[in-house]
Amino acid sequence: MEQTLQTIEAFAHYIRGVITLFFVSSCLKLYIYKRRSRMMRLLYYATLYLTFSHLKDSVFLFAGWKNSMVLNDFVITIDMVFFPLICAFFLEVVSPGRVTKRLLALATAFQASFPVAFLVFRSGIIATFSMATAFAMAIATIVFVLIFSARYRRLIATNYSYRENIDVIWVTVSSVVYFVSLFVYAFAFNQTTWLSESLYNVFSIVFWSFLFIFARRHRVMRVYVQQGKASDTAAEQSGEDETTEEQLATDRDDEIAARLQAYVENGKAYLNPKITLGEVALAIGTNRTYLSDYFNRALNITFLDYINNFRVAEACRILDAMPQEGRKSMGTVAEMSGFNSKSTFHRYFMKVKGVSPKNYYLARIENNNNL
Repeated sequence: MEQTLQTIEAFAHYIRGVITLFFVSSCLKLYIYKRRSRMMRLLYYATLYLTFSHLKDSVFLFAGWKNSMVLNDFVITIDMVFFPLICAFFLEVVSPGRVTKRLLALATAFQASFPVAFLVFRSGIIATFSMATAFAMAIATIVFVLIFSARYRRLIATNYSYRENIDVIWVTVSSVVYFVSLFVYAFAFNQTTWLSESLYNVFSIVFWSFLFIFARRHRVMRVYVQQGKASDTAAEQSGEDETTEEQLATDRDDEIAARLQAYVENGKAYLNPKITLGEVALAIGTNRTYLSDYFNRALNITFLDYINNFRVAEACRILDAMPQEGRKSMGTVAEMSGFNSKSTFHRYFMKVKGVSPKNYYLARIENNNNL
């Protein structure tokens, strides 16, 4: 038994060294990316603090401090200062600019006051309060991330015809998994053992590896859609009655419809898998707000559905021409139709046609054979 405990302790020290080196190397890599966006800067500073946090834990290697509860409580208050940084990172991804520098500074300063208070009073209650406020901050972050990510995804669906590297589902899942894992670790392992620490450190390496990968791939999209009326003031001039306003709106809609048909349908702009609402608005001589309002009000459809309807029609044309124009895989048909992935192609084809692309093709072949 003694030998087993020594082995587990030795393994725990080894894993502690591995995770420390992992965060050191991650800091060096993220330093290059921190200028790319505020999101990456926050991730860099959070990782930098994690590196410091793991390096400071080396004090427990000394025999005299190894079992010191006072030192352990003090270290806890220092670790909790990390929470404002990681919370700000998660919120920045789903709502860019939501957490201001002032707000982050105040939250960090408040959390940093606990280590200072502990040095003065040396009370375990301070460490408890430090954890309580950090966990409250984490719970609030999860709630806001869920709210903001849902709003962000709706805006993305309205303004963009693709979601590759701009969707935020990864940060929604990551924030929940990370904070829940911290809660489980804190309460399930109230008296931390060498084995529990080793398992959590292994989990941390895996989790942060995935987080770094998705963060580096993510493109921050600042999408702002004005609700209500578009920013067109032509119908607000004094003296115009309701009939004139309605006529002007109808004329503008007719003009937008004609330009959309020329650019998107006739020009086959939908074949561009990364076409955006802003790009279309610029091409037809209007603004993104008015065009978004036009889709929602006049056509009762989102920009994404509008574009993908043309893509499905294009896919049907390609499928109808098979095999006269050569057999093609469904992945090739998806790419030729303007879809950025086979899964998106399959989903929208099912939505519009009610059958899968493959079954659509097989049904057409069967009908031709019966003629």
